[in-house]
Amino acid sequence: MWYDNFLSIYRAGISHEFVLYFNIRDVVDNHRNIDRYLYEEFIKQRNFSIVAFYDISRGLTFLDAGMEREFNKITSNGAADLKYALPSKLFSYIDRALQNTKMMLFIDHIEKIIPAGDISSMSLEERMALIWLCEWSNNARISTVGSTIIMMADNIAEMNSEILKSSYRVEPLLVELPNENKRLEYINYLTKDNNIKMDISVAEFVKLSSGLSKKAIKDIKLKAEAENVAVSFDFIKEKKHSVLQKEYGDVLEFIYPEIGFEDIGGMEKAKNYLLKNIVEPIKKGDLRRVPMGILLCGPSGTGKTLLVNALAKSSGFNCVKIDMARILGQYVGESEKNFKKCLLGAQSQQPVIVFVDEIDTAFRRGDSGDSGVSRNIFSEFLQFTGNTNNRGKVVFIAATNRPDLLDAALKRAGRFDKKIPILLPEEDERAQIFKIIIDKYGFETDIQNFTPFASETTNYTGAEIETVVRKAYEIANEDDIKGCVLTADILREAISKCKPSTQQVEFMTKLAIKECDDKDLLPQKYRTLLDDRTQLDMEL
Repeated sequence: MWYDNFLSIYRAGISHEFVLYFNIRDVVDNHRNIDRYLYEEFIKQRNFSIVAFYDISRGLTFLDAGMEREFNKITSNGAADLKYALPSKLFSYIDRALQNTKMMLFIDHIEKIIPAGDISSMSLEERMALIWLCEWSNNARISTVGSTIIMMADNIAEMNSEILKSSYRVEPLLVELPNENKRLEYINYLTKDNNIKMDISVAEFVKLSSGLSKKAIKDIKLKAEAENVAVSFDFIKEKKHSVLQKEYGDVLEFIYPEIGFEDIGGMEKAKNYLLKNIVEPIKKGDLRRVPMGILLCGPSGTGKTLLVNALAKSSGFNCVKIDMARILGQYVGESEKNFKKCLLGAQSQQPVIVFVDEIDTAFRRGDSGDSGVSRNIFSEFLQFTGNTNNRGKVVFIAATNRPDLLDAALKRAGRFDKKIPILLPEEDERAQIFKIIIDKYGFETDIQNFTPFASETTNYTGAEIETVVRKAYEIANEDDIKGCVLTADILREAISKCKPSTQQVEFMTKLAIKECDDKDLLPQKYRTLLDDRTQLDMEL
């Protein structure tokens, strides 16, 4: 918990200046917000002479009138008429108080006072505020008298990063969203009077509310009461989507899949691996088996994205997609800020599947041509994907048909440490795919056995088989006959008209095989290729 970290750092004398960020508007326990919680658990026991609050909209305020008089006395009434002044005029007086008495100073919306960006682009006012805040962190006098400064930011990425450099002693503390145990405790608290109708159990409510703050959970309860409806799966899903879309929709795409593993043909080895090494271990709490990240390699149209969607549905985990088009901004520092928000938003949904499509184009070290933006984002991504604290909580899955273009640092063990080839479907898999796609669209057919058609579609991807089925439906409806049936002749005609179009299938297949690090995940006919990768290198 952030408070335990705060107390440990404070007691050890490591720092007297902190940044609390992220879920800072939530209640800490069942009813107290952060400033009240800190007052009752920390301030009251430590005899602070002055407790003051500052933000640029409300100015400088105090816990009580006696503390304001004490501040005016220390500052010789110099700030008496400057309570609503900007930092450049007020912070020198606050500095005097911090050094001469035991003072607790809360500064809210710190990102509005020292916004992110290059220092050269900051206003004079912002630079002066930044200098004061940095100097306070290293001021031995402030530490000696016991003064403490707590800054609060909803998004630390929007705050100027200069203050977090190691040369300053400012400690950032992440205020996380409530974990499963905290949500259970809070939902039991909310429902203890049985004054709310529920179509689901408390345990299901707890699972469905992952990624939400306690305030958002309470809002679900209040809205259900106001609308006189029961709290249900669909009700929570709708409200949760609204909350998350509002908070992170500008930088993340939320995936709500409609299909599970049973709805996709083939890929049995990949599906089995994902069930045995992601879904089951996470549900059982044994995170040791879970890979840090998974790289899906194979030709376009073989179902890599479909597999991720099916995993999300079959597991019940949250699923988000990183879309770099949402991240990149036109202003200095905006892209980096958006990416940090994106990662924080993804992390807040744990357990969560984070999907990156075409990762070979999404993340590159970049060069000086983009002012270092690509390099900064790549570095941030490396750090996040390599953080072992995320194992089993944030599962990165990336897809590519060109793994040879990926930076070696991304592919190393400890990041994307399992490479799964998703190749062209075998004959029996193609037969499954025909049946599943026809059932998916609800097309009528008198075909019972799809094996003959599978044998006629060698080298077709799953996406191309879907094209064939849709073409067959077009042919069947050419005469506008109601209740058209997909017959064997119609399907064969569609196959003859829809030829494989995926480019460089053989090349991409060999790349995926070469990248594979586990023979068990390869079809039998390809396994011997891994025994002598030099042959693959020569062919590529």
